[in-house]
Amino acid sequence: MASGKTHEWVTVGFLPPVLMACRWGLHLDWPAVAMITVGTWVGGFLLSPDLDTRSRPFYRWGVFRFIWWPYQWVAKHRSGLSHGVILAPWLRLLYLSAVLIAIYTGLYLYLAQAAGLSADLHTPRQTILTFLKTHLHDFLLLGAGIWLGSLIHIILDRLSDIFGGWVPRKRARR
Repeated sequence: MASGKTHEWVTVGFLPPVLMACRWGLHLDWPAVAMITVGTWVGGFLLSPDLDTRSRPFYRWGVFRFIWWPYQWVAKHRSGLSHGVILAPWLRLLYLSAVLIAIYTGLYLYLAQAAGLSADLHTPRQTILTFLKTHLHDFLLLGAGIWLGSLIHIILDRLSDIFGGWVPRKRARR
């Protein structure tokens, strides 16, 4: 299995080709290229398939790494929920979105109550839906980049499984 540092170097190494392929291969505009490229970085460094373990991406979340504890309980390492090619990156993104929406809604209701305002779930829900409608295209581009960053990780894991035993190792001197 490839190390965390190897995953990071490969992810960083793929960022320029991703940028060039999006811009000159797919002829996307610069904001779309930026969203996909940033998403690729996020998919490799923050929303990595290795969030199911106590890994470098997990510890990058700092004091907020508690967010990923339920995910770790559900997604076992290298299972379809963590290292699946199609759905796993989207599930991590949806999980994080659900957590952020719950935090936003809870803070909204708490602050409204603390300020003595009448608070209901309708207002934060409408705000979130309006935000999603306005930025759906951006979220999809970012999600595509996150998927790509995750795909790079998964391919590297599978290649290291296949070729890992064939790598010559230095012998200790006698």
